[in-house]
Amino acid sequence: MLKLYSLPKYLNLLLANPVLVIILMLTTLTSGCQKNDPAANAQSPPPLPVKLQKIDAGTIEESSEFVGSLEAQQKVTLQPQTQGRIESILVSSGQKVQQGTPIASLSLDQAQANVASSIAAANSVQAALATAQAEQQQAEAQRTKAAANVQLQRTQFNRTQQLVSEGAVARQESDIARNNLQTAIADLQAAEKQVAASRAAVRQAQANIRQAQASTAAARVSLGFKQVVAPITGVVGEFPVKVGDYVNIGQTITTLTQNDSLDLNLSIPSNRLRQLRMNLPVQLIDPTTQQLIGTGAISYISPNVSSNQQSVLSKARFRNSQGRLRDGQYVQARVIWNRQPGILIPTVAISRVGGQSFVFVTENKTVNGQQQQVVHQRLVRLGDIQGPNYQVIDGLKSGETIVTSGILKLREGAPIQPIS
Repeated sequence: MLKLYSLPKYLNLLLANPVLVIILMLTTLTSGCQKNDPAANAQSPPPLPVKLQKIDAGTIEESSEFVGSLEAQQKVTLQPQTQGRIESILVSSGQKVQQGTPIASLSLDQAQANVASSIAAANSVQAALATAQAEQQQAEAQRTKAAANVQLQRTQFNRTQQLVSEGAVARQESDIARNNLQTAIADLQAAEKQVAASRAAVRQAQANIRQAQASTAAARVSLGFKQVVAPITGVVGEFPVKVGDYVNIGQTITTLTQNDSLDLNLSIPSNRLRQLRMNLPVQLIDPTTQQLIGTGAISYISPNVSSNQQSVLSKARFRNSQGRLRDGQYVQARVIWNRQPGILIPTVAISRVGGQSFVFVTENKTVNGQQQQVVHQRLVRLGDIQGPNYQVIDGLKSGETIVTSGILKLREGAPIQPIS
Protein backbone atom coordinates (compact mmCIF):
# COMPACT_ATOMS: atom_id res chain seq x y z
CA MET A 1 0.00 0.00 0.00
CA LEU A 2 1.37 3.38 -1.11
CA LYS A 3 2.13 5.71 1.78
CA LEU A 4 1.99 9.49 1.46
CA TYR A 5 4.32 11.71 3.47
CA SER A 6 4.34 15.41 4.14
CA LEU A 7 7.35 17.45 2.96
CA PRO A 8 9.04 17.61 6.44
CA LYS A 9 8.60 13.89 6.98
CA TYR A 10 9.90 13.24 3.39
CA LEU A 11 13.05 15.23 4.07
CA ASN A 12 13.57 13.40 7.37
CA LEU A 13 13.14 10.09 5.50
CA LEU A 14 15.81 11.02 2.94
CA LEU A 15 18.24 12.06 5.70
CA ALA A 16 17.66 8.78 7.45
CA ASN A 17 18.28 6.73 4.23
CA PRO A 18 21.45 7.80 2.35
CA VAL A 19 21.05 4.89 -0.12
CA LEU A 20 17.73 6.26 -1.26
CA VAL A 21 19.34 9.65 -1.98
CA ILE A 22 21.98 8.02 -4.18
CA ILE A 23 19.34 6.10 -6.13
CA LEU A 24 17.36 9.28 -6.80
CA MET A 25 20.47 11.14 -7.98
CA LEU A 26 21.40 8.35 -10.42
CA THR A 27 17.88 8.20 -11.76
CA THR A 28 17.83 11.96 -12.41
CA LEU A 29 21.26 11.88 -14.08
CA THR A 30 20.31 8.99 -16.32
CA SER A 31 17.11 10.68 -17.35
CA GLY A 32 18.95 13.90 -18.20
CA CYS A 33 21.49 12.04 -20.30
CA GLN A 34 18.78 10.31 -22.26
CA LYS A 35 17.07 13.63 -23.05
CA ASN A 36 20.30 15.21 -24.32
CA ASP A 37 21.33 12.24 -26.55
CA PRO A 38 19.88 12.71 -30.15
CA ALA A 39 20.89 9.20 -31.09
CA ALA A 40 18.81 7.79 -28.25
CA ASN A 41 15.74 9.99 -28.78
CA ALA A 42 15.61 10.79 -32.56
CA GLN A 43 15.20 8.32 -35.48
CA SER A 44 15.58 9.18 -39.21
CA PRO A 45 12.19 9.25 -41.05
CA PRO A 46 11.39 6.21 -43.20
CA PRO A 47 11.81 6.56 -46.98
CA LEU A 48 8.65 7.72 -48.77
CA PRO A 49 7.44 5.50 -51.63
CA VAL A 50 7.30 7.60 -54.81
CA LYS A 51 7.26 7.15 -58.56
CA LEU A 52 10.26 8.33 -60.55
CA GLN A 53 10.78 9.31 -64.18
CA LYS A 54 14.05 9.70 -66.00
CA ILE A 55 14.19 12.78 -68.19
CA ASP A 56 14.86 12.03 -71.84
CA ALA A 57 15.29 14.44 -74.71
CA GLY A 58 11.92 15.04 -76.37
CA THR A 59 10.29 17.33 -78.87
CA ILE A 60 8.64 20.57 -77.83
CA GLU A 61 6.04 22.18 -80.03
CA GLU A 62 4.87 25.70 -80.71
CA SER A 63 1.16 25.46 -81.37
CA SER A 64 -2.18 27.26 -81.34
CA GLU A 65 -5.60 25.84 -80.59
CA PHE A 66 -8.83 26.39 -82.52
CA VAL A 67 -12.35 25.03 -82.37
CA GLY A 68 -14.74 24.09 -85.14
CA SER A 69 -16.80 21.32 -86.69
CA LEU A 70 -15.82 18.75 -89.28
CA GLU A 71 -17.35 18.80 -92.75
CA ALA A 72 -17.57 15.82 -95.10
CA GLN A 73 -15.98 16.32 -98.51
CA GLN A 74 -18.83 14.53 -100.25
CA LYS A 75 -22.42 14.78 -99.10
CA VAL A 76 -25.36 14.46 -101.49
CA THR A 77 -29.11 14.70 -101.17
CA LEU A 78 -30.99 11.95 -103.00
CA GLN A 79 -33.97 13.22 -104.97
CA PRO A 80 -36.17 11.41 -107.50
CA GLN A 81 -35.86 12.46 -111.13
CA THR A 82 -39.47 11.60 -111.78
CA GLN A 83 -42.66 11.66 -109.76
CA GLY A 84 -44.25 8.56 -108.34
CA ARG A 85 -45.27 6.69 -105.23
CA ILE A 86 -42.60 5.06 -103.06
CA GLU A 87 -42.97 1.33 -103.56
CA SER A 88 -40.16 0.19 -101.26
CA ILE A 89 -37.14 1.47 -99.30
CA LEU A 90 -34.25 -0.93 -99.85
CA VAL A 91 -31.68 0.20 -97.24
CA SER A 92 -31.64 1.37 -93.62
CA SER A 93 -30.55 4.64 -92.06
CA GLY A 94 -26.91 4.51 -90.97
CA GLN A 95 -26.07 1.74 -93.45
CA LYS A 96 -22.93 2.15 -95.56
CA VAL A 97 -23.66 1.54 -99.25
CA GLN A 98 -21.55 1.43 -102.37
CA GLN A 99 -22.00 3.60 -105.44
CA GLY A 100 -24.84 2.30 -107.61
CA THR A 101 -26.69 0.58 -104.76
CA PRO A 102 -30.53 0.89 -105.12
CA ILE A 103 -31.87 3.04 -102.29
CA ALA A 104 -35.62 3.20 -103.01
CA SER A 105 -38.06 1.97 -105.66
CA LEU A 106 -40.93 4.03 -107.11
CA SER A 107 -44.23 2.91 -108.59
CA LEU A 108 -44.29 4.67 -111.99
CA ASP A 109 -47.77 4.02 -113.40
CA GLN A 110 -47.85 7.44 -115.05
CA ALA A 111 -44.43 6.91 -116.60
CA GLN A 112 -45.53 3.59 -118.06
CA ALA A 113 -48.63 5.26 -119.52
CA ASN A 114 -46.43 7.99 -120.97
CA VAL A 115 -44.23 5.39 -122.65
CA ALA A 116 -47.25 3.67 -124.21
CA SER A 117 -48.65 6.99 -125.39
CA SER A 118 -45.32 8.00 -126.90
CA ILE A 119 -45.02 4.70 -128.73
CA ALA A 120 -48.52 5.12 -130.17
CA ALA A 121 -47.73 8.67 -131.29
CA ALA A 122 -44.52 7.46 -132.91
CA ASN A 123 -46.45 4.80 -134.83
CA SER A 124 -48.97 7.41 -135.98
CA VAL A 125 -46.34 9.81 -137.34
CA GLN A 126 -44.59 6.87 -138.96
CA ALA A 127 -47.77 6.15 -140.92
CA ALA A 128 -48.07 9.84 -141.79
CA LEU A 129 -44.53 9.73 -143.13
CA ALA A 130 -45.39 6.80 -145.38
CA THR A 131 -48.41 8.68 -146.72
CA ALA A 132 -46.35 11.82 -147.36
CA GLN A 133 -43.68 9.82 -149.15
CA ALA A 134 -46.34 8.22 -151.39
CA GLU A 135 -47.81 11.60 -152.18
CA GLN A 136 -44.33 12.87 -152.98
CA GLN A 137 -43.76 10.02 -155.43
CA GLN A 138 -47.12 10.73 -157.09
CA ALA A 139 -46.31 14.43 -157.35
CA GLU A 140 -42.91 13.71 -158.85
CA ALA A 141 -44.52 11.37 -161.41
CA GLN A 142 -47.02 14.05 -162.28
CA ARG A 143 -44.24 16.56 -162.71
CA THR A 144 -42.35 14.19 -164.99
CA LYS A 145 -45.48 13.76 -167.11
CA ALA A 146 -46.03 17.54 -167.23
CA ALA A 147 -42.42 18.11 -168.24
CA ALA A 148 -42.76 15.61 -171.07
CA ASN A 149 -45.96 17.31 -172.22
CA VAL A 150 -44.19 20.69 -172.22
CA GLN A 151 -41.47 19.24 -174.40
CA LEU A 152 -44.06 17.80 -176.79
CA GLN A 153 -46.04 21.01 -177.02
CA ARG A 154 -42.88 23.03 -177.64
CA THR A 155 -41.92 20.76 -180.48
CA GLN A 156 -45.43 20.96 -181.88
CA PHE A 157 -45.40 24.73 -181.63
CA ASN A 158 -42.08 25.00 -183.42
CA ARG A 159 -43.30 22.77 -186.25
CA THR A 160 -46.54 24.76 -186.61
CA GLN A 161 -44.57 27.98 -186.77
CA GLN A 162 -42.46 26.52 -189.58
CA LEU A 163 -45.54 25.46 -191.52
CA VAL A 164 -47.20 28.84 -191.05
CA SER A 165 -44.09 30.60 -192.36
CA GLU A 166 -44.18 28.34 -195.41
CA GLY A 167 -47.88 29.01 -195.88
CA ALA A 168 -48.75 25.35 -195.48
CA VAL A 169 -51.19 25.87 -192.60
CA ALA A 170 -53.27 28.70 -191.38
CA ARG A 171 -52.04 31.05 -188.65
CA GLN A 172 -54.88 29.80 -186.46
CA GLU A 173 -53.00 26.52 -186.07
CA SER A 174 -50.05 28.46 -184.70
CA ASP A 175 -52.24 30.11 -182.09
CA ILE A 176 -53.62 26.72 -181.01
CA ALA A 177 -50.10 25.31 -180.67
CA ARG A 178 -48.97 28.32 -178.62
CA ASN A 179 -51.96 27.91 -176.30
CA ASN A 180 -51.24 24.22 -175.86
CA LEU A 181 -47.61 25.00 -174.98
CA GLN A 182 -48.58 27.61 -172.40
CA THR A 183 -51.05 25.19 -170.81
CA ALA A 184 -48.39 22.48 -170.63
CA ILE A 185 -45.95 24.92 -168.98
CA ALA A 186 -48.60 25.91 -166.38
CA ASP A 187 -49.27 22.26 -165.63
CA LEU A 188 -45.53 21.67 -165.13
CA GLN A 189 -45.27 24.60 -162.76
CA ALA A 190 -48.23 23.30 -160.78
CA ALA A 191 -46.66 19.85 -160.67
CA GLU A 192 -43.39 21.28 -159.38
CA LYS A 193 -45.24 23.11 -156.60
CA GLN A 194 -46.97 19.91 -155.69
CA VAL A 195 -43.62 18.13 -155.53
CA ALA A 196 -42.23 20.87 -153.28
CA ALA A 197 -45.28 20.63 -151.04
CA SER A 198 -45.01 16.85 -150.84
CA ARG A 199 -41.32 17.08 -150.00
CA ALA A 200 -42.12 19.56 -147.21
CA ALA A 201 -44.77 17.17 -145.95
CA VAL A 202 -42.21 14.37 -145.91
CA ARG A 203 -39.72 16.53 -144.02
CA GLN A 204 -42.39 17.48 -141.49
CA ALA A 205 -43.35 13.85 -141.07
CA GLN A 206 -39.70 12.95 -140.52
CA ALA A 207 -39.38 15.72 -137.91
CA ASN A 208 -42.54 14.43 -136.22
CA ILE A 209 -40.98 10.99 -136.12
CA ARG A 210 -37.82 12.32 -134.51
CA GLN A 211 -39.88 14.20 -131.95
CA ALA A 212 -41.96 11.12 -131.24
CA GLN A 213 -38.81 9.03 -130.85
CA ALA A 214 -37.36 11.60 -128.44
CA SER A 215 -40.60 11.62 -126.45
CA THR A 216 -40.55 7.86 -126.33
CA ALA A 217 -36.92 7.84 -125.20
CA ALA A 218 -37.67 10.43 -122.53
CA ALA A 219 -40.62 8.40 -121.34
CA ARG A 220 -38.42 5.30 -121.23
CA VAL A 221 -35.78 7.25 -119.26
CA SER A 222 -38.43 8.28 -116.75
CA LEU A 223 -39.38 4.64 -116.52
CA GLY A 224 -35.71 3.91 -115.86
CA PHE A 225 -35.90 6.21 -112.83
CA LYS A 226 -38.03 3.64 -111.06
CA GLN A 227 -35.07 3.00 -108.75
CA VAL A 228 -33.22 5.75 -106.89
CA VAL A 229 -29.57 4.64 -106.68
CA ALA A 230 -26.59 5.88 -104.67
CA PRO A 231 -24.40 8.24 -106.76
CA ILE A 232 -21.48 7.87 -104.31
CA THR A 233 -20.26 5.46 -101.66
CA GLY A 234 -21.37 6.68 -98.25
CA VAL A 235 -23.55 6.32 -95.16
CA VAL A 236 -27.32 6.59 -95.57
CA GLY A 237 -29.03 9.32 -93.54
CA GLU A 238 -32.57 9.59 -92.22
CA PHE A 239 -35.61 9.03 -94.45
CA PRO A 240 -38.15 11.89 -94.22
CA VAL A 241 -40.52 9.81 -96.38
CA LYS A 242 -42.00 6.34 -96.03
CA VAL A 243 -43.42 3.61 -98.23
CA GLY A 244 -46.64 4.76 -99.87
CA ASP A 245 -45.76 8.46 -99.93
CA TYR A 246 -46.05 10.25 -103.27
CA VAL A 247 -42.90 12.16 -104.16
CA ASN A 248 -42.24 14.80 -106.79
CA ILE A 249 -39.14 15.65 -108.77
CA GLY A 250 -36.59 17.32 -106.49
CA GLN A 251 -38.14 16.12 -103.20
CA THR A 252 -35.63 14.80 -100.65
CA ILE A 253 -35.69 11.05 -100.03
CA THR A 254 -32.51 10.77 -97.92
CA THR A 255 -28.86 11.85 -97.81
CA LEU A 256 -25.55 10.11 -98.42
CA THR A 257 -22.45 11.20 -96.51
CA GLN A 258 -18.93 10.03 -97.27
CA ASN A 259 -16.83 10.25 -94.10
CA ASP A 260 -13.60 8.85 -95.59
CA SER A 261 -12.10 12.36 -95.62
CA LEU A 262 -13.25 15.39 -93.67
CA ASP A 263 -12.30 19.06 -93.71
CA LEU A 264 -12.07 21.47 -90.80
CA ASN A 265 -12.42 25.19 -91.46
CA LEU A 266 -9.88 27.26 -89.51
CA SER A 267 -9.70 31.05 -89.16
CA ILE A 268 -5.98 31.67 -88.78
CA PRO A 269 -5.00 35.13 -87.43
CA SER A 270 -3.21 37.23 -90.01
CA ASN A 271 -0.19 37.64 -87.70
CA ARG A 272 0.54 33.93 -88.32
CA LEU A 273 0.73 34.31 -92.10
CA ARG A 274 4.51 33.89 -92.17
CA GLN A 275 4.21 30.53 -90.42
CA LEU A 276 1.10 29.36 -92.27
CA ARG A 277 1.90 26.94 -95.10
CA MET A 278 0.51 23.92 -96.89
CA ASN A 279 0.86 20.51 -95.18
CA LEU A 280 1.34 22.14 -91.77
CA PRO A 281 0.48 19.41 -89.21
CA VAL A 282 -2.85 19.71 -87.36
CA GLN A 283 -4.05 17.53 -84.48
CA LEU A 284 -7.67 16.90 -83.51
CA ILE A 285 -8.44 16.84 -79.79
CA ASP A 286 -11.65 15.58 -78.22
CA PRO A 287 -12.91 18.62 -76.24
CA THR A 288 -14.35 16.36 -73.53
CA THR A 289 -11.51 13.88 -72.91
CA GLN A 290 -8.63 15.98 -74.36
CA GLN A 291 -7.47 12.83 -76.14
CA LEU A 292 -5.92 12.87 -79.62
CA ILE A 293 -8.54 11.63 -82.09
CA GLY A 294 -6.92 12.38 -85.44
CA THR A 295 -4.02 13.92 -87.31
CA GLY A 296 -4.11 15.84 -90.57
CA ALA A 297 -2.56 18.73 -92.42
CA ILE A 298 -3.39 22.11 -93.92
CA SER A 299 -4.82 21.44 -97.41
CA TYR A 300 -6.16 24.88 -98.40
CA ILE A 301 -5.19 28.49 -97.69
CA SER A 302 -7.43 31.31 -98.88
CA PRO A 303 -5.71 34.00 -100.96
CA ASN A 304 -7.75 36.68 -99.15
CA VAL A 305 -7.71 38.06 -95.61
CA SER A 306 -11.05 38.70 -93.89
CA SER A 307 -11.24 42.46 -93.40
CA ASN A 308 -13.54 42.15 -90.37
CA GLN A 309 -11.69 39.48 -88.42
CA GLN A 310 -8.20 39.95 -89.93
CA SER A 311 -7.93 36.21 -90.39
CA VAL A 312 -7.26 33.80 -93.23
CA LEU A 313 -9.64 30.94 -93.98
CA SER A 314 -7.73 27.66 -94.11
CA LYS A 315 -8.82 24.06 -94.29
CA ALA A 316 -7.21 21.03 -92.70
CA ARG A 317 -8.01 17.62 -94.16
CA PHE A 318 -8.21 14.46 -92.09
CA ARG A 319 -8.34 10.86 -93.24
CA ASN A 320 -10.98 8.80 -91.45
CA SER A 321 -10.18 5.20 -92.33
CA GLN A 322 -11.21 3.96 -88.87
CA GLY A 323 -14.51 5.86 -88.94
CA ARG A 324 -13.92 7.65 -85.61
CA LEU A 325 -14.83 11.06 -87.03
CA ARG A 326 -18.25 12.26 -88.17
CA ASP A 327 -19.61 15.01 -90.38
CA GLY A 328 -20.61 17.97 -88.19
CA GLN A 329 -18.59 16.71 -85.19
CA TYR A 330 -17.42 19.49 -82.83
CA VAL A 331 -13.65 19.25 -82.30
CA GLN A 332 -10.70 21.10 -80.88
CA ALA A 333 -7.78 21.52 -83.28
CA ARG A 334 -4.13 22.20 -82.56
CA VAL A 335 -2.05 23.72 -85.34
CA ILE A 336 1.64 22.92 -84.79
CA TRP A 337 3.75 25.79 -86.07
CA ASN A 338 7.19 24.51 -85.09
CA ARG A 339 8.92 21.49 -83.53
CA GLN A 340 12.34 21.40 -81.90
CA PRO A 341 14.30 19.24 -79.40
CA GLY A 342 13.62 19.95 -75.75
CA ILE A 343 12.58 18.56 -72.38
CA LEU A 344 9.04 17.60 -71.33
CA ILE A 345 8.00 16.64 -67.81
CA PRO A 346 4.59 15.54 -66.47
CA THR A 347 2.41 18.28 -65.06
CA VAL A 348 1.95 16.19 -61.87
CA ALA A 349 5.66 16.60 -61.08
CA ILE A 350 5.32 20.38 -60.58
CA SER A 351 4.90 22.00 -57.16
CA ARG A 352 4.17 25.71 -56.72
CA VAL A 353 5.73 27.84 -54.02
CA GLY A 354 5.37 31.61 -53.97
CA GLY A 355 4.36 31.73 -57.60
CA GLN A 356 7.42 29.77 -58.69
CA SER A 357 7.65 26.22 -60.07
CA PHE A 358 9.74 23.46 -58.51
CA VAL A 359 10.48 19.78 -59.09
CA PHE A 360 12.09 17.19 -56.85
CA VAL A 361 15.29 15.77 -58.36
CA THR A 362 16.74 12.53 -56.97
CA GLU A 363 20.29 12.02 -55.71
CA ASN A 364 22.13 8.98 -54.31
CA LYS A 365 23.59 9.60 -50.82
CA THR A 366 25.52 7.40 -48.37
CA VAL A 367 23.80 7.16 -44.96
CA ASN A 368 25.39 4.96 -42.22
CA GLY A 369 27.44 3.22 -44.90
CA GLN A 370 24.44 2.47 -47.10
CA GLN A 371 23.28 4.02 -50.36
CA GLN A 372 20.06 5.99 -49.99
CA GLN A 373 18.12 8.03 -52.55
CA VAL A 374 17.10 11.50 -51.40
CA VAL A 375 15.41 14.40 -53.16
CA HIS A 376 16.37 18.02 -53.71
CA GLN A 377 13.90 20.72 -54.58
CA ARG A 378 14.91 22.61 -57.73
CA LEU A 379 13.53 25.74 -59.33
CA VAL A 380 12.53 25.33 -63.00
CA ARG A 381 11.28 27.68 -65.69
CA LEU A 382 8.36 26.26 -67.67
CA GLY A 383 6.93 26.88 -71.11
CA ASP A 384 3.55 25.91 -72.54
CA ILE A 385 1.55 22.85 -71.63
CA GLN A 386 1.91 20.15 -74.30
CA GLY A 387 -0.64 17.42 -73.75
CA PRO A 388 -0.06 16.00 -70.23
CA ASN A 389 3.39 17.61 -70.01
CA TYR A 390 5.05 20.94 -69.42
CA GLN A 391 7.79 22.27 -71.64
CA VAL A 392 10.92 22.97 -69.56
CA ILE A 393 12.85 26.06 -70.63
CA ASP A 394 15.49 26.00 -67.88
CA GLY A 395 16.40 24.11 -64.70
CA LEU A 396 16.61 20.48 -65.88
CA LYS A 397 18.72 18.49 -68.28
CA SER A 398 18.40 15.17 -70.00
CA GLY A 399 19.41 12.15 -67.89
CA GLU A 400 18.23 13.48 -64.53
CA THR A 401 15.48 11.72 -62.58
CA ILE A 402 12.49 13.49 -61.02
CA VAL A 403 9.66 12.48 -58.69
CA THR A 404 6.20 12.21 -60.26
CA SER A 405 4.04 11.20 -57.28
CA GLY A 406 3.60 12.15 -53.62
CA ILE A 407 5.34 15.49 -54.05
CA LEU A 408 3.14 17.15 -51.38
CA LYS A 409 4.74 14.91 -48.72
CA LEU A 410 8.32 15.59 -49.76
CA ARG A 411 10.79 18.02 -48.22
CA GLU A 412 14.34 18.99 -49.08
CA GLY A 413 16.69 16.06 -48.46
CA ALA A 414 13.89 13.58 -47.71
CA PRO A 415 14.74 9.92 -48.37
CA ILE A 416 12.61 8.08 -50.92
CA GLN A 417 11.81 4.56 -52.01
CA PRO A 418 11.18 4.17 -55.76
CA ILE A 419 8.08 2.17 -56.70
CA SER A 420 6.86 0.88 -60.02
